[in-house]
Amino acid sequence: MRSLRIFLIPLLMLFISFRLCATQVEFFATVSSSSNSGMITMTTDLFFNQLQSLDGYTVIDKRDVRYNEEIATASNISFYAEIQEDSSGEWVCTLNAIKSDEKKNVSETKTYSSYYKILLDAKASLENLLTNVTGGGQERESSVSQNSSAGQNAGIELIAGTWAGEQNIDRIVILRGGKGFVIFKNGASMNISVSINGSSVSIKQTGRSNASFFPDLPREVALKNATQAAPIEWSLTLTDSSTLKGSKTTLVSDESRPSGTSIGTLPVEWKKSK
Repeated sequence: MRSLRIFLIPLLMLFISFRLCATQVEFFATVSSSSNSGMITMTTDLFFNQLQSLDGYTVIDKRDVRYNEEIATASNISFYAEIQEDSSGEWVCTLNAIKSDEKKNVSETKTYSSYYKILLDAKASLENLLTNVTGGGQERESSVSQNSSAGQNAGIELIAGTWAGEQNIDRIVILRGGKGFVIFKNGASMNISVSINGSSVSIKQTGRSNASFFPDLPREVALKNATQAAPIEWSLTLTDSSTLKGSKTTLVSDESRPSGTSIGTLPVEWKKSK
């Protein structure tokens, strides 16, 4: 028991030291006149979770309270977002960070063509904002170099879930780690890798092909060509939070060729089911 205490005490002191050194961020309610309260709540929660994931910050949850200088702690960073839809259908998002005791008030405003792009940009925007208010030049450089990775992770998180939409596919499952699988209606299962860049989503078959991956082809033709087939790929665009549209590159029937197939591109549209 004594040896356990000796082991735990340094860990406890380290934890307390980290808590004391971490910058406190008070997270206040989002300001918006939008009637789409569900999207506002989803974005607020995503901002909150992304802030919690940043190293060196402790987030104090005040999501049900509007920012007011009189109730904010002057030595902490006060954060809140403003999200409005303009007359052209675009979305204007302003992130605010205030540190009253140092008379710092930093705001960053971006206009997005659609709401989901706010979500894709969330982590990178938060990192830049907090770096600006804390004045960490070196941290800012590190943040900028990681923006691509942050955007990728946020994007995968946004599209993770179950999708459907193709005639011969029962469902597509995208996992948060950038992987997933496709379940065909004939019972076959295909592993996939997923990457995202802004609103562009690239999905590629991993592993070897088999004839069941080509249910649109006559069975004999599929059996003949499957083992030599290139991986199936999807090039999609996230048009809103629950729709992916684009094309699928796969084997298609082509009677003019000896193999009976050629590489073709087919239009596809997926809808997120959950």
